[in-house]
Amino acid sequence: MSNINELISKSNIPNFQILKLKSIPKTQNIILLKTNQKNEILIEILDFENNNIKQIFLDEKLTKIYDFHPIDLVNFHINCDYNGNSNCQIKVNSCGKIIFKKQFEAEHFALNFKHILKNYIFREDMVLLDLDNFEEYNITDFFIDNFDDEYSFNYLYFEHRYDIFTLPDDNIIGFEIYDKDYISNKIYDIDGIERKFYFIILKIISPTNINIIFSGKIDDCGFNYTINKNFKEIAYRSSLYKSDDNIQIRQFSLDNFQNAEILTKDKSSKIEYFDERIIIFKKDNILEIFDRKIDNSLKFIEIDEFSSFIFKNSLLFYVKNYQLNFISI
Repeated sequence: MSNINELISKSNIPNFQILKLKSIPKTQNIILLKTNQKNEILIEILDFENNNIKQIFLDEKLTKIYDFHPIDLVNFHINCDYNGNSNCQIKVNSCGKIIFKKQFEAEHFALNFKHILKNYIFREDMVLLDLDNFEEYNITDFFIDNFDDEYSFNYLYFEHRYDIFTLPDDNIIGFEIYDKDYISNKIYDIDGIERKFYFIILKIISPTNINIIFSGKIDDCGFNYTINKNFKEIAYRSSLYKSDDNIQIRQFSLDNFQNAEILTKDKSSKIEYFDERIIIFKKDNILEIFDRKIDNSLKFIEIDEFSSFIFKNSLLFYVKNYQLNFISI
């Protein structure tokens, strides 16, 4: 614990503020994206195992930064405005040099939400952008070959007929999809009609190697989807039939998927993380640590309102006043 305090103390240098807080799975590293009043950008890697800090200063100026994502410990993805161009996807190496730059076409930027995974960006027109080489791969055929007879992906595009949720560090992406008969027959709120929703969970090994982790159907849908870190369960706010104060937690098992663990929680609290032991809710700038086993809140932690946090080895790392802090949970 002492080396963690020491590294964090060294990291919290004056004049630099933390923009993003990230980590690499299965490593003892915390990765920070920082900036100062001169708009200089610093990537900082805190290595708790070896008790050292590596600093990477970018050799070019970036303007507005939308997202930051460590692909590994030597390659970093940044979504930003750069060199007069807006919404660029750039790749930075461990020397701070920009080695790739990609800008989505204007119509794609306007029409598609994008979901950043560990090695890919998924666009909702079924395109994967590989962060290794910035090549685009259309994976529509995968969905048609594996699901179209039952799920009919012809109904999906740009109609708000499916929700997407991810476990980015593991290249896992999930979909909640309306039943095709529900859509085609325009069955909305007719008594006696059972509405079904399909849940599909995929692990992307490569654009040509995608594993189906789970596929199941229930008569419930929702929002604020979160997959637990062992991708054994999904939690969400129910919006069909039940109050959206209810949180459903379902196991990714056909035997148990229908049977939900139900929690009741103020709908303004968003689920940010959960595992077998705890759930972390966020409301404005407050994190609430909730114990699933005793159905009780353990701690309330104030953080910077738009900042992220990392829960790693029972330690919660968070940003307060643009500086790094941690607490044991």
